[in-house]
Amino acid sequence: MLNVIYDKNSKQIITFSVVLLALCLILLFFGIFRNETLCLVFAIAILINLPFLLIEKGIEFDKKNNEYRMFRSIFNLKFYQTNWQTLPNVQYLSLFKAKKTQYAPEEVNYNYSYFYVYEITIFNDYGHFILFQIEINHLNHAIFCSKQIAKYLQVPLLDATTFEHKWITT
Repeated sequence: MLNVIYDKNSKQIITFSVVLLALCLILLFFGIFRNETLCLVFAIAILINLPFLLIEKGIEFDKKNNEYRMFRSIFNLKFYQTNWQTLPNVQYLSLFKAKKTQYAPEEVNYNYSYFYVYEITIFNDYGHFILFQIEINHLNHAIFCSKQIAKYLQVPLLDATTFEHKWITT
């Protein structure tokens, strides 16, 4: 079996931690907190956020039964999001950068903004489908995950993140 972790340390939790740190520093600057109180606030904030910082998202493959499923884990305990799904006959994997649209609230002057995700796609005899999306900005991590999957499934990997597509050796 192969377990691929494709997302760690949620951006929202890291942002929350930075905002909490900034707030504590501002309150310390204005003299609202004493040093002992500040240490207590930081300790409580870290203990509350620690489990959320350790949450990982992943995908698990079972080559013997030709299946896969998505999971989240914390402290190495897995919580499965989906049941086992049949993996189609795979010819090759493709990794590409997809442009996504995020719509803005009504009060904002512009209607939408763009962001990019990396998608690993399975191509088979009948077409293709998106296996899962890696919603991170790091191309190296996306290539690492797709190489692991391609090597485990023993199929070629096509890097379609740039205009010129190229085959990657696994």
